[in-house]
Amino acid sequence: MSLFPTSQWLDAYQREINESTALDDVGVGWGVGSNGDVLIVVEDLPLAETRLGELPELVFDGVPETVRNDLGDVALESAPSLMDPSVRQHFPPVAQSLLDQLEHCVVDGNIYCYIGLESGKCPEVDILDGPDEREVNAVLEAPWNVWQAIIDGRPATSAVLSGDLSVETDGPLGPQTLTMLQLLGDVAADVETTFLFEQSRRSMSDLVLDEAVRQPAAFQKLAYQQAALTSRLFSLF
Repeated sequence: MSLFPTSQWLDAYQREINESTALDDVGVGWGVGSNGDVLIVVEDLPLAETRLGELPELVFDGVPETVRNDLGDVALESAPSLMDPSVRQHFPPVAQSLLDQLEHCVVDGNIYCYIGLESGKCPEVDILDGPDEREVNAVLEAPWNVWQAIIDGRPATSAVLSGDLSVETDGPLGPQTLTMLQLLGDVAADVETTFLFEQSRRSMSDLVLDEAVRQPAAFQKLAYQQAALTSRLFSLF
């Protein structure tokens, strides 16, 4: 299980992208001779509202209960400054890594995840120091709870249509771009994930929109896969 949002989750996501046959088909030519990279911005992390005692069990698994009780009311926002490296070394690796990333990877409450993409493969991922560190083809921005819903199975295109997910690209939002966006969301849902923050309940209107989008998105993905296969077959003759 990988905690979202952390660098470990991003590494697991990279592996899933590289194993996805659907992305191999739909992503043919994507980023070849041009920039196809994506920046995922996870916004408004609830660090001040979340207490260490509310984190998933695996974060402090093995820590004595008396210590965990003492830490229970500490806000996630304050944890890195309260626990310096000399203290962190006594915690499990998962907790140490989380505290290090809270200190070094969160910028003004956001996390900036770089996804390198070329022809359906992902040669590189990274957590950046800010939105302008790398040039990308598309910037996908949404609050943390929207990303968690997408990883939990919500169609990415539904989040775009509802205005929950903002997409900025160098060019128009063409069919291939929308299909790639949906597939990136589908692949994210394949990562074995434990959410760092408790997910809020979604509205009935959002759930209805999700179902309305799900079937057309699947049809469009199939159409692109068939077109890619036909193109490869013709290239053999």
